[in-house]
Amino acid sequence: MTAKPRIGLWFAGTSAIFFTRAFLFSTWVSRGPEVQDALGINTAQMGLLSMLYPAGGLAGILFANALVHRYGSKFINAATFVLVSVGFIVLGPAIENGNFFLASVCLFVMGLPMAISDYVGNLEASGVNAASKRALFPAIHGLFGVGMLLGASAASYLIDQKISLSTSFIGVAIFVGVVSVLAGFTFPKHVEPEISTEAKAQNRKLSIKVWGERRSLLLAVVGISFIIAEMSAGTWVPIALTKNGFTGAEAASAFGVFWIVITFARLFGGYVVDFIGRFPTVLISTLTTAVGMFIFITTGLPYVGLVLWGLGMALGFPMVVSAMSDDAKLAAPRVNLIITVVYIGSISVGPALGALGQAAGIYVAFAIPLAIMLIAASLSKITKPSTAK
Repeated sequence: MTAKPRIGLWFAGTSAIFFTRAFLFSTWVSRGPEVQDALGINTAQMGLLSMLYPAGGLAGILFANALVHRYGSKFINAATFVLVSVGFIVLGPAIENGNFFLASVCLFVMGLPMAISDYVGNLEASGVNAASKRALFPAIHGLFGVGMLLGASAASYLIDQKISLSTSFIGVAIFVGVVSVLAGFTFPKHVEPEISTEAKAQNRKLSIKVWGERRSLLLAVVGISFIIAEMSAGTWVPIALTKNGFTGAEAASAFGVFWIVITFARLFGGYVVDFIGRFPTVLISTLTTAVGMFIFITTGLPYVGLVLWGLGMALGFPMVVSAMSDDAKLAAPRVNLIITVVYIGSISVGPALGALGQAAGIYVAFAIPLAIMLIAASLSKITKPSTAK
């Protein structure tokens, strides 16, 4: 239960932590080519390095539900963003000094709290979406797009201005930490009803039970396809473009265009969902994403491919999380399930694309997320609304 929520503030605060989490991550991935050069690593090694962020996330998400239940969203939100800010401040000098080990530790430490923040954000988004008469999920996730866009734009500018990684990362860390902690104070107080020990045991059983639900697991497959598409773009598009003749700033700008499209689609996507429904939205999203990837891989039209890739990817994951939340009583464990599955799958994306990219070229490696997206298209019907308990 939520005590007297103020929808406007709740929406703004939840959107803000999506924005800041994205801004930080976009700063990191936009400077991927620079990171690879500074550490002196090849494509396969870069894939292994990129695995550490979601690996830390997997470690964090295992405890997210219990931590939020015990300490509340406000406290956990503040703690996670303080920790990730510290990690990001250390990461810049570690990379500039060529310290692969310390950079690896920083990425793992950053991924852990950001996964918990991911859970908090989606849980709060589920709550405000349910409390509103309009579909707010796309707009909330749209702020993630704004963060990715502005992060990429800022990175492109800072690269052009020859601003060092350390200076850039310190500034971003302070900005993200302050804004995120303040945003958490807008979350309403979630009043936990008094329940017996027997009821608590039953809740734990339900948390385990959702892992055996066919619908939830199929939803997780669809959801992870969009996350893999997003992570593949985030880590590898700037690197692929620089290998194809783009400068670092140009590659960051192209990545910014990708997120302009995603942001626009998410901010206005609620109207599309209200008009055609969730399942058609997801089906169209999977097919459009697949077409965009194919064009990016096979033609000399990277911007066209990125536009379609981003347009298709924009609404997919928010709609899957919404589908997971059809039954409010099981929303928390089901959201925890999909985020856990996302981080498990995300661990394999970097090494898989990195290994194939090292052997056959990074453009060939994009065939992996393309194939997964086509599988998601065949399963998209599972996102139809359900009231099954």
